Amino acid sequence: MSRTNPLLLLLCVIACAVLAGCVSGSHAHGKRADFSGTWSVQWCSKTEPSLDCGGFNVSLVQRDESICGDFGGALVGLRQVDEGTVVGSAVGDTAILAVESLRSQAILLVRAEQIGDTLRWKVIDDVKRGGGDIDVIALDDILMRDGVKASSSVSHSATGVRCP
Repeated sequence: MSRTNPLLLLLCVIACAVLAGCVSGSHAHGKRADFSGTWSVQWCSKTEPSLDCGGFNVSLVQRDESICGDFGGALVGLRQVDEGTVVGSAVGDTAILAVESLRSQAILLVRAEQIGDTLRWKVIDDVKRGGGDIDVIALDDILMRDGVKASSSVSHSATGVRCP
């Protein structure tokens, strides 16, 4: 069970306002990307290929400009796992997301740009540092869309994502 942090929501609103000001007028009024669906990246060891691959996956639901969802991550060898929540907002093909680790309580600000069936995922700020524990969140990766894209008309319960 997750709860939405009011500070987290405020930071998302501010980040989205900044993003909206940075996007060109013609681009912002063009076709809007649909971030709904599950996106993932796999991390494998090149030096120890016998280890289980780790990775990061995020399930998102988009309603108009609002985005919410959850994520799961695991280090190579599955030696550490993490999960958490995602909230944010989209402008055109770019979203600004606040990603909170349930393991460390860290909150990261992420810029996600949709390019076809890929999501260019990059952490742009450390909003809140986690406790003494590590989080397993993609930092600078290309995530691939998994399977069939979820329609924004699909209910949250149908996608498995729990949004406020």
